[in-house]
Amino acid sequence: MIQKKNLRKASGLSIILMLVCLAVGTSCTATQQTPTILDITAVKGGFGKVSVTVKNIGNSTAENITMTISVKGGILNRINITKVCNGCGNCSNSIQPNATKTESTLEAGRIMGFGPIIITASAEALNAARVNKTVNGFVLGFLVIITK
Repeated sequence: MIQKKNLRKASGLSIILMLVCLAVGTSCTATQQTPTILDITAVKGGFGKVSVTVKNIGNSTAENITMTISVKGGILNRINITKVCNGCGNCSNSIQPNATKTESTLEAGRIMGFGPIIITASAEALNAARVNKTVNGFVLGFLVIITK
């Protein structure tokens, strides 16, 4: 008689434990974000600036994006500008699938000088791996020319 009571209690507790584990497991998988893919599609020069275009080529929205543009070089290495954008009040912090986002170095300052430069661009998101692209360019006064 006592063994049947203990067996019923044990089986009842087992069922409750399995239900709790099942509930916890589904709630953990529901909060995971679907990974997506970013691509740096263009690096362009211009009058005193460099702009970078990032495209979301994945199937889900890229969240909490951080874009970095670094321009270094020129004669005597006098050009050293880095722009980091991680969703300030003026721009969106996410990219929908097949959409693009463009940032430029103008907020970090105008590029002025003479000589060869190296432009390094990177982009990453909470649910996307970091992508990098490095291109060469040349500065002629305020004009930035990408030489690829």
